[in-house]
Amino acid sequence: MQSALGWVDFSSEHRDRVRTVIDLLATPGVVDELGIGIIRDAFSDFLFPGVSTIQTRPKYFLIVPRILKDYEALSDKQRKRVSLREYLAAEEMACRVKLGGRYDYEEGLGIIGVSFRDRTDRNIQRPPSSVYWNGLRTFGIVRSKVSLPEFCRQRSGHRPSLRMLLEETREAHGDDVDADDVDLSPINTQLPHCDEWKSELAITLTKEEAHFLRQQICASCPESLLGQVLLDAAATEEFTMLSERAEFAQLMHLPTLRRSSVARLRRVVYLADAFWQILRGAHVRYNLLLQRRFGAPEQESKLDDSWRDWLAQMRSFDWNAWDTEEVWQLVAEHGSRIGPWTGRFVNEWIDAASRGESDMTVYDELVTHQEAANKRSRARLRPGNRDESVGEWIGIQSLTYRLPQAWRLVTDIHKAETGEADPDVGL
Repeated sequence: MQSALGWVDFSSEHRDRVRTVIDLLATPGVVDELGIGIIRDAFSDFLFPGVSTIQTRPKYFLIVPRILKDYEALSDKQRKRVSLREYLAAEEMACRVKLGGRYDYEEGLGIIGVSFRDRTDRNIQRPPSSVYWNGLRTFGIVRSKVSLPEFCRQRSGHRPSLRMLLEETREAHGDDVDADDVDLSPINTQLPHCDEWKSELAITLTKEEAHFLRQQICASCPESLLGQVLLDAAATEEFTMLSERAEFAQLMHLPTLRRSSVARLRRVVYLADAFWQILRGAHVRYNLLLQRRFGAPEQESKLDDSWRDWLAQMRSFDWNAWDTEEVWQLVAEHGSRIGPWTGRFVNEWIDAASRGESDMTVYDELVTHQEAANKRSRARLRPGNRDESVGEWIGIQSLTYRLPQAWRLVTDIHKAETGEADPDVGL
């Protein structure tokens, strides 16, 4: 029987949330079988705010607000003919076709929807405005508290009232609404102006665009790892020297981090790296149980070796430097609510690892119970399940905390500012 996913469609915002989940499910090695995603996201948002795993190139931080700005410039008569939602969809499609054509529809350049080529009868489910909306607000490029669908509803058909604009921008400027820009536009007025931005559209940044993004990120998130990396040219260059496929553990040796005056940032990077060192064992054990029950002997043997390596790593782990409560504090500050079963699972797993538990059934029961609590009737290790197909690995393989996406963002900024960006080749 073919599986299917369905949901009750209450609003466009709900659709965006579901599509984000579907995008993640389509990416190998990120399915969260053991429910640690909320903890991962708390670390990620602290280190790389405004960045998401489905972002591709930072150019979209300029494309989307420029489309919004163009809509603002329409006359009242023109705005009454087309809603912002419709205008945004049409212009994003036009940009997709323009970018795709410029690079001969080459894959791998981060052009969203490039596989649609020049088709206009169909469009992508997650346009750039949806993918980048949180980042646009986080970096102060668009000053708004509301969701993208609500933003489009408020600004469609007529020019927003002065009262609405004041309420929208009050949070960004405090109680002194006079501190806002003269035109009270929610689009940052420092956005580089370019009348010919559509005709000259490239996936790379210009030097002026890169400088704007650097300024916005540093001003809005100065104590994040992303902000610290962009605060000076040396730190930026050190970060770009990493590989696009760099492991998160490599950040521990980054000179930028050692020089940073933000002590808590150094601590959070350590905790993020150590958290995965400890919880990786749960994912190894989970896969070992799956292979033992449903898989092939050779895969079971490989995972058994990985399990023994993890046990040895935990015996040499510096437990005096670790503090589980700091992780829960970070999650609470993030505003997330973690299920009691997941909190109990993480605490008990860490306790077992720290005391060097030698009874393997303790680990087996922890991952089996956690999968059941997290996946319920879809749990693969549930009693009575006899017909399960497993590949080489199920679930999260590593935690990079959005490092690859942050690397691309910083690298594009650095290349544009140093004159290395080539708009003709897209890199």
